[in-house]
Amino acid sequence: MGRRESELSEAAAAIGRSVTAVPGNITKNYLDHVFGVNVTGTVLTVQKAIPLLNKGASIVIKPSTAADRGAASMGAYAASKAALRSFARTWAGELKDRGVRVNAISPGPTDTSGVMELVGAENVAGYNATLGMSLPIGRTARVEEMAAAVAFLASSDSSFMLGANLVVDGGVNHL
Repeated sequence: MGRRESELSEAAAAIGRSVTAVPGNITKNYLDHVFGVNVTGTVLTVQKAIPLLNKGASIVIKPSTAADRGAASMGAYAASKAALRSFARTWAGELKDRGVRVNAISPGPTDTSGVMELVGAENVAGYNATLGMSLPIGRTARVEEMAAAVAFLASSDSSFMLGANLVVDGGVNHL
């Protein structure tokens, strides 16, 4: 089953690990944990933030390309990210009259500390190289590239975007 639930970070902004959907492999505890961190954590954070937001504010939600294409052995993760994409669309409609824009960014494979936790520090370079070769752009994304996309969605440069999902995936879902 890979890493045990107890090995997953409780403080993570998003989590996932490889678990096939074969009956018995996805436990209730695992589903509760993944959806608790990825979905419930986001929903509660947004709810707390809404009263503090002024007209013109922007909320950027982070689903994943896995929400659109699924991900073999990452079904719970992909489903939790699809839920976030749905919340982003819903909140965009609910908050537009308050002048708050909600959009989403769906990153493709990105070299993050989560990769190190998933494959181990000694395997990160090889993992990223192998995964990068499978992407149309030929490499995994850098965190700075994702940060730039989030900054765009949060800025007035994207003032005409509402309920959008900016896919920054190196072409994986497009080519």
